[in-house]
Order: sequence, then C-alpha cells, then structure tokens
Amino acid sequence: MFLSVQATRIRFLFDESAFELKTKPLFGKGAVEDSGENFVVGGANRWTYESFVNYDFFPSKEFPILVYFKETQTPQEKWGEGPGKLDSVGGGQLHFFPAIASVKELVQEFEARGIPKL
Repeated sequence: MFLSVQATRIRFLFDESAFELKTKPLFGKGAVEDSGENFVVGGANRWTYESFVNYDFFPSKEFPILVYFKETQTPQEKWGEGPGKLDSVGGGQLHFFPAIASVKELVQEFEARGIPKL
C-alpha cells in the first residue's frame, strides 16, 4: 500500500545538471514540488551528476526492488549515516529508493549522463 501511494506521488527528475527527487500532492492535481530535506543526512534531495560514483539495482536489474546510487556531494562527515553504515568500501554516501519507476528509463538516464554501474 505504501509503495502504491508513493508511486503516485514521487517523481525522479533528470535535468541538465542533476538528479532530483520531487513530489506531487497526494490528492488532487498540482505541479511537482521540492521534496524537502533528505531525512537521513539533510540537504536537498538533488545531486549533481558529477558527484555520482555509481548506481545499481537490488537484488538485480531483472528483479528490481531497490535502486541504489552513491554520491560524493553529501558532506563527508555524513557518509557513515543511514545506509552509509553498510558501505565497507567508502568514498561517498549511499542512497536507496524503491524501484517504483521504469528501470529501463532509469538505466537510459544514468547511462546518458555517464554514470557507471556498480
């Protein structure tokens, strides 16, 4: 139920310079809006392509449940917070979100911007 509601509200946007998470109003019509502060590390839910380290799908692209990406835009002192605690390699902040978007389109967008797959 939660993912169904989120699928109607959350939008993943790729613009000229960044990937961004936005939301739509839960009820009624309206334009996409800022999603607010990142609930784990703070700051906007907007990351420049230059800051991306890599991306992937878990457990796989063929059966995606979560989308993963790592970025270096988040201040380094926050890299160990939230899912960053799971990162044994280091070198950025981990992010996961439910695979509620078209995986094919996400791959196309990541590849078009030269973001390497994990």
